Amino acid sequence: MRPLLIFMCVVLISSIALGEEDAKKIDRPPYGVKFGQKFDASEHATITRRGNVRSVKLRTADRPDDTEDLQAEICEEFGLQVLTWRSYIRSKSAAAERHKEISREMTEKYGKPKTLRRSAFWKAKGFHIVVKIRNKAKIYQNQIRYFGPKNEPCFEKLMIHQQKNR
Repeated sequence: MRPLLIFMCVVLISSIALGEEDAKKIDRPPYGVKFGQKFDASEHATITRRGNVRSVKLRTADRPDDTEDLQAEICEEFGLQVLTWRSYIRSKSAAAERHKEISREMTEKYGKPKTLRRSAFWKAKGFHIVVKIRNKAKIYQNQIRYFGPKNEPCFEKLMIHQQKNR
């Protein structure tokens, strides 16, 4: 009876430890970034600046092969809060197939998504994810957006700034 009890305790403890390690992996944003981190403007090309938010193109080797664009929205007060990945332009059917692949990968990591129209939404610890097919003038791209924990106060401040400048 004792060996069985010891075995069960060891299995239980190791499964809890593995679960904690998996949770740490799951909740990290991709591409080697951290929400809230600050960026040196000289490291990344600034695309636009609007009030308290600067959009930059990220330079990183840690991204999918079909990446056309990887952008970050950097808030003065809160650091990186929105990360946007876009694929190369592709056909509607290729975009739909890639959307299914991305959705399967996200579901494995974050569980079943909520869906609205053709977008899928996941909630991880510390950030939210939206996956969709971007369609502008029949040009299709896959898009994944990651929203950090302070994106709402950051963009509320931006909206106030933009309303003042109208």
